[in-house]
Amino acid sequence: MGNRISSGGVEAAPPPQQSPKKPGCKICCACPQERRARDECILLKNMDECEAEVSAFYACLLKEGFSAEEVNALKRNTKRM
Repeated sequence: MGNRISSGGVEAAPPPQQSPKKPGCKICCACPQERRARDECILLKNMDECEAEVSAFYACLLKEGFSAEEVNALKRNTKRM
């Protein structure tokens, strides 16, 4: 009982943790295609009709390495039309 040892006599090390991806630019410059699609939709339609574009933009920011805290701050500071 107790600790298990691998067949080599040494405990297996856990896989290394990957560090979070760091954004390569400021949040204002990230995801230009998604930002453009979001902005065009909001200008041409009602904000409520653009949920897919808005969600895609925020998902892109997360994928680019911005923290959920940064993205949520941007959401809070976004003006509703």
